[in-house]
Amino acid sequence: MKPIFIGISGGSGAGKSTLCTSLLNTYPDQIGLIQLDDYFKKPNFVPEYNGFKNWDHPDALRLDQLHQDLLDFQQGKYVKIWTKNERLNPDYKKTDKRIEVEFEPKPIMLIEGYLILHDSRIRDLFETSIWLDIDQEESWKRRVHFKKDGYLEKVMLPMNEQFIKPSKQYAEYLIDVTSMTKDKVFEQVQGILKLEKPE
Repeated sequence: MKPIFIGISGGSGAGKSTLCTSLLNTYPDQIGLIQLDDYFKKPNFVPEYNGFKNWDHPDALRLDQLHQDLLDFQQGKYVKIWTKNERLNPDYKKTDKRIEVEFEPKPIMLIEGYLILHDSRIRDLFETSIWLDIDQEESWKRRVHFKKDGYLEKVMLPMNEQFIKPSKQYAEYLIDVTSMTKDKVFEQVQGILKLEKPE
């Protein structure tokens, strides 16, 4: 089975993970989920910028590995990924350790992350892509990771301008989620993907 890849991108705090988890839980037989968060490099290999580890730079990610994993999924192969996903790795918050999980190719594979549209090799594999748009102030409020004092001004904002915002142009669909409820976002994406509502 050759899966269809759907890119779900957007700025930090836009609700990408929440949306994808809801889709996965609603359509477990049809949908699989791969998250860019599982492709961060170890801290020692993350570049520095203005005195901080720069987690918002493409070089903080193992994009080569993500690309290879997607090619393997295309061939119907199962792929082993070291994940921190709380559904698959419920002890992650306590242990801070990823566990290796074998991912099965599903008919629709959601590829979720803030920089998945940056790399042309990866975005060229997508059947379609959706960008969840959110204003900068709300984005920072919702951000969970790497939220140290000074990080917003010294790292996140310049990286957002240099890498993240420019990748929005490659998305086929743009959804401004700033004032939308989670349910409304879910319904709109459900319609885009032409998923039949479960009974």
